[in-house]
Amino acid sequence: MPVYQHILLAVDFSPQDSQVVQKARILARQTGAKLSLIHVLDNIPMPDTPYGTVIPLDTQISYAMLETEKQKLNEVGDGLEIDPDRRWLVWGEPRQEIIRIAEQEKIDLIMVGSRGRHGLALLLGSTANSVLHHAKCDVLAVRLQDD
Repeated sequence: MPVYQHILLAVDFSPQDSQVVQKARILARQTGAKLSLIHVLDNIPMPDTPYGTVIPLDTQISYAMLETEKQKLNEVGDGLEIDPDRRWLVWGEPRQEIIRIAEQEKIDLIMVGSRGRHGLALLLGSTANSVLHHAKCDVLAVRLQDD
């Protein structure tokens, strides 16, 4: 029985993503695990107004942004030869969505990139730290270095 059977790779499309992608490829190959991919869309522009929060719904811009994110996900997925039915592009809070998909798909290892945090960012935490503390499976946080 392999150490890991199903790895979920979480990407944010930062320039350093290639580091965690390469390590996920190697680990999946070494363990014989199947590999899945997730990207969580969490940056919805929501300006405050005196009457509450308004979500600007410019259909053309939203559609173009979504298509760009889909294209990036498919490029990574194609490069890793991940079956399209094991690729997720979801809206929401990254920690919650990564953990939700991991539980739904019976993932036994989540791989995420982790940047060194300092000051206020260290106190507030990160997606990697939050996933580490809430996931029911193993989590591998890959330290990302600036290119």
